[in-house]
Amino acid sequence: MQTHVLYERENDIAYLTLTCDEPGKPNTLDLQVLDELAARLDEVRSALGDLRAVVVRSDSSRYFVVGANINALQTLTPQTIVPWVQRGHAVFNTLAALPLPVIARVEGYALGGGLELALACDLIVASREARLGQPEANLGLVSGWGGSFRLTRRVGVARAKELFFTGKAIDAQTALAIGLVDFVGDASEVERYLATLLNGIRACGPLAVSQLKALLDNSPAATIAENCQAEALASSVCLASEDTQARVASYLSSRKKGHRES
Repeated sequence: MQTHVLYERENDIAYLTLTCDEPGKPNTLDLQVLDELAARLDEVRSALGDLRAVVVRSDSSRYFVVGANINALQTLTPQTIVPWVQRGHAVFNTLAALPLPVIARVEGYALGGGLELALACDLIVASREARLGQPEANLGLVSGWGGSFRLTRRVGVARAKELFFTGKAIDAQTALAIGLVDFVGDASEVERYLATLLNGIRACGPLAVSQLKALLDNSPAATIAENCQAEALASSVCLASEDTQARVASYLSSRKKGHRES
């Protein structure tokens, strides 16, 4: 049983789809999957000029990703787990650092490394049947691919401690209530919400969205003075672009036209 990562593109949206080569079996993670994900991310980065967003999803309605591959777990030792952790961090960090919105579409179980994969995305939309958790402590382990870093930023330290200390999986509505996911609905509702979200992203300036992502990602560690400098630089970068100049000119023209008509 092996999970693979497929790259598909629909117009200006890239889709990274996790799929298991044994139908009905859950998606899992190991070094091979991480290598495939890294390769797919290289494809995304090569097309950045034409893309507006990335959606990470599974082809299964029962499983997003349930965690590490059992066969891989059997081979880990106190020595080999170190590069395992480092590789997962490197790949997930690459996903998180993409200069455009990355959205996780979670259906079914997102556990352990699967939830960490979703957390590396900017936004998480989930089906009503989704179950999310960090069960590593049940095996006597800790999160290894950024969960202890990203989950706290999503739900706060106390909530993250509860989820980690108990290893429990929570349902989608509970995840929504604590801020772990951003939208919950049935399959058709998720599809409509995602389409609306992507259309909203398309309506905005791509450079502005990219600059905003960087500002927001850096904001927790920045002082207000550092934020001032970062916003000033980002504003200058945007105003130097043809897209922003055209958008501002169009806006000002419509305002002048409206004043004349009134």
